Amino acid sequence: MEEILQKNDKMIVVSQWTNTLDILASRLSLIHGATFSMVTGNVPIKERQGIMDSFNTPNSDPKILLLSLTAGGVGLNLVGGNHLLLIDIHWNPQLEVQAQDRIYRFGQRKNVFIYKFICKDTIEERIKQLQERKLTIAENVLSSDKNSPVSKLTLNDLKPLFAL
Repeated sequence: MEEILQKNDKMIVVSQWTNTLDILASRLSLIHGATFSMVTGNVPIKERQGIMDSFNTPNSDPKILLLSLTAGGVGLNLVGGNHLLLIDIHWNPQLEVQAQDRIYRFGQRKNVFIYKFICKDTIEERIKQLQERKLTIAENVLSSDKNSPVSKLTLNDLKPLFAL
């Protein structure tokens, strides 16, 4: 975090656990220049836009946005930051993709960096493997690659799902 702040870049720190964000918030006062705001489910929706506007304003505070994975999933534009730190991984990789999409938006002027923190020899490694399998399955189902073991779904594949 200190290295990122020294570059005058902003960062978004994402966790699925608000307790983890609380612990991080309590330690940020030890880092010079580590101004932050937090957006979790406890922050009223009407207050979130003001936090986002402040974060997205260049050369202003906060430099760090602590964001819960579920609160940061949909509809937020966070191009003020160009570093995304995923503190813990979720079994559903699409939630992380949505969080990443918050900074990969039109208007982003800096290179974007994504960091995933995974502890060695823990369940996190198995969750990462599960994520990779899920993404491969989704990619194969939705791709039009004729050599793929699973081809694209056809109308005939979908009809039984909807009792047509």
